[in-house]
Amino acid sequence: MGQLRDRLAVPPATLTAHLHGLRSAGLVRDHRQGRVIRLHADLAVMTALLAYLTENCCGGERRCFPSITCATEETR
Repeated sequence: MGQLRDRLAVPPATLTAHLHGLRSAGLVRDHRQGRVIRLHADLAVMTALLAYLTENCCGGERRCFPSITCATEETR
C-alpha cells in the first residue's frame, strides 16, 4: 500500500477505506508474500463491471466505452 499511497498522495486512512470498499466489491484481491500483503486489481471483474455499466447505464453507446482495454489473467 505504501507505493500506491505515495503515487496517489492520499492519507493512509483514506486509502485503506477505499481499498476496503474495492476489496469488498471483489475488484481487488490480496496476495500475501511473507509478512507483506500485496493488492492486485482483478481485471476480469473490472472488465465485467465496465461491460455491465456500459450495457445498462449507457445504452450501449460508444461514448461510454473505456478508451483502453485491460488484459485479464486469461489473456496474458
